[in-house]
Amino acid sequence: MKKLFAASVMSLTLFGISHVVQGAGQVMHDVHILSDRGPKIEEHWTYPDTCHLCHTGETHNGPVDYNLCNNCHSPGGAYDGVNDAEIGARNNLGSEMNPDEWVSDIYDADGNLKQGKEKWCLGCHDDGYSEIHGVAAPNIAGKTMAETWQNPVAAVDTGFQGAAALLDGDFSTGNVEGQTADLIFDLGTEKEVTHIRLWNNGPTKSNLEVYGSSNLNTWRRIFRGHSIKFGKPFWRVAGRGWFEAKIDDFSPIRYIKIVRVKSRPAALADRSFREFEYKSDISYGYEVTGHKFACDYCHDTSTIHVDGNSRTYSFSQNNYSEGYRLADVAIGNTFISALEIPRVGCNKKDNVKSDNDFALCFTCHDKYELLGDANGAGDFYKDPLMTYFTNNNNADENGNPINAHLVHLSGRDGCGNAPDWDSDWDGLADSPQSCPSCHNVHGSPNPAMTRHGELTSTPGTSDKVPMMNLHYLDVEGEADGDLMDRSQSTGGRTQFYAGAPGTVAKNNTCKMCHSDMHEYVRTP
Repeated sequence: MKKLFAASVMSLTLFGISHVVQGAGQVMHDVHILSDRGPKIEEHWTYPDTCHLCHTGETHNGPVDYNLCNNCHSPGGAYDGVNDAEIGARNNLGSEMNPDEWVSDIYDADGNLKQGKEKWCLGCHDDGYSEIHGVAAPNIAGKTMAETWQNPVAAVDTGFQGAAALLDGDFSTGNVEGQTADLIFDLGTEKEVTHIRLWNNGPTKSNLEVYGSSNLNTWRRIFRGHSIKFGKPFWRVAGRGWFEAKIDDFSPIRYIKIVRVKSRPAALADRSFREFEYKSDISYGYEVTGHKFACDYCHDTSTIHVDGNSRTYSFSQNNYSEGYRLADVAIGNTFISALEIPRVGCNKKDNVKSDNDFALCFTCHDKYELLGDANGAGDFYKDPLMTYFTNNNNADENGNPINAHLVHLSGRDGCGNAPDWDSDWDGLADSPQSCPSCHNVHGSPNPAMTRHGELTSTPGTSDKVPMMNLHYLDVEGEADGDLMDRSQSTGGRTQFYAGAPGTVAKNNTCKMCHSDMHEYVRTP
């Protein structure tokens, strides 16, 4: 039984203070000073600094400065965690249910989010700024941006003659023949760019690398592309007209650099490149491409939340459910861990179907449809397959299409317990694959909630973006970064990084039986 607050009066003798706090004040002090759910102020500050975190004036119980809520509760971003009428901290200070008991406006007596407060957690976990004990709340809400195509404000002088003509809106002008130096464009201010496009005149086929920077000194690759040349991925521009791409890293940049890669010196034909534009246009995250239901469906809100660690789970501690505050799952009359991570024991096909390694996922998803195939028995017999993750060009020894979910969860070697997945995102494979190996249940900019690296990156960076970078294939069999509707796709393709099998060092998630670029094809 979860119960957030119980006592009606608390005597504070902390830090040498003797002060009786009643009602809503007691609720506020309890959650901020004592509760595992809050910052546990008494463990990190000493009197009088403790009181002055919230109170102004010379005394410890002076007026409250509500601007001091901002750093933790985050008024910025998609969800105003301070002032919002429903989920803002200032509007949820505690309600008087009866003269002897005060309760939370956010949680019920069992510690679950009340009706109308389901988005309480997103007040901090959005694209605003929330930091407690030096740890920033990761962005679960995602991003929503909707802008049209626009030109950069200028072309930085790189010796690329005619670069400024790529920004004038005139499709008859462009680069000067012979120049192949880098193109650098200045966006004017830092922006979160999602798409770029280049108008090509046709005669020249170019393999391009795309980089972003905030200072012209430190560059990172923001788009890799799906065309392969010289054993590397490129953005291939060949033909006449606009060539558009969704980039891979949406972190703020001011400058975009395009590098033309060639096997030998070759002149760029006169006016091959005619125009360059960019835009910020994407919507993804928990409420858009994620699971959408209340956070406490999966998370146990009665357990410790703010512990000063940016990522509490680690393989060595074997504390996945505790680290991510996952609620146990009822199986019959017993409660078991939400997910078995790292996975142990035997993990071959029959074990995958009978064990409870993915108990939390199967509270919603039908495990018979997800893991069944033509070779399954009982409820696991599914012909045709009920999962979309299949490959029409890949069949088993009996000629039946292979259920790719079942294959990937079965693991490799002996009993299927080869450590192929980096479960704690520290760069070392430590567990057989599980559902979170490939899927970010909080919503991804790629289809089917496939991981893109936002939440697995080192906090404050995008160093693991774009991970597998799954794109659906369009009707022509080409990877389309904006195609999210599986019914309109003909399969999917993961990102190519370099030759040889996929590794954690390359894709930041798992070892692969195949190369890191893998394609599956199916009928829509």
